[in-house]
Amino acid sequence: MTNIVNFPKKEKRPAPLLRQRVFYIGFRYVGPFLCQGIQNLYLKRKGLKHGDRWWAMITYEKYDESYTKEYSIELEECFKDDVPDMLDMFDVAHEVSFDELESMDWRGSVMYSAKIKSIFHKCYDGLRFLDFAIPLKANQFGYKVMMQSEGAKGSLYLEPKHSFVILNNGDDDWVWMNLETFHGQEVEAVPIRLKEELPDNFTKDFLIKQNG
Repeated sequence: MTNIVNFPKKEKRPAPLLRQRVFYIGFRYVGPFLCQGIQNLYLKRKGLKHGDRWWAMITYEKYDESYTKEYSIELEECFKDDVPDMLDMFDVAHEVSFDELESMDWRGSVMYSAKIKSIFHKCYDGLRFLDFAIPLKANQFGYKVMMQSEGAKGSLYLEPKHSFVILNNGDDDWVWMNLETFHGQEVEAVPIRLKEELPDNFTKDFLIKQNG
């Protein structure tokens, strides 16, 4: 017998409204295996306690099957700086970026980021991408990329974030760029593709010329 699981359609998160305090984040599966239900999760901006902002993870459920109305149920609360960890605890850290959190009026200080895994390749785990930078797909990480890795990392060593280098006379479909981690404390040189439209003077300011 085949078990068919219908996955909810993932919709684009709308821009927060003025004075909005509750924001849809995503969903998780709850309950025993093969009898799992879907629990929608919302991030709620709470009030101030002793001058500090608190946040909560909530859901909407019925208290009983006989009820027709759903009520707000608080699952967890935390201090603003611990919001990334709370998202990770509910397995929805990958559903929201720090830019989106800031648009929700989150003003926490990030000491380290929650574990952010890339769906493309493990070398991109925890890295913050620019709007015009595109990761390579897993099937593009062949022998040539591996051979370039050491030389590219050497060329970009100690260079600032977003510095990039072009190898092999530009014959490849990618360049190597220093991308920063989400906590902003490290940079990693990784292969990426650049979109055709770049910010003004970006190439002039960040392209590293190779010797020889």
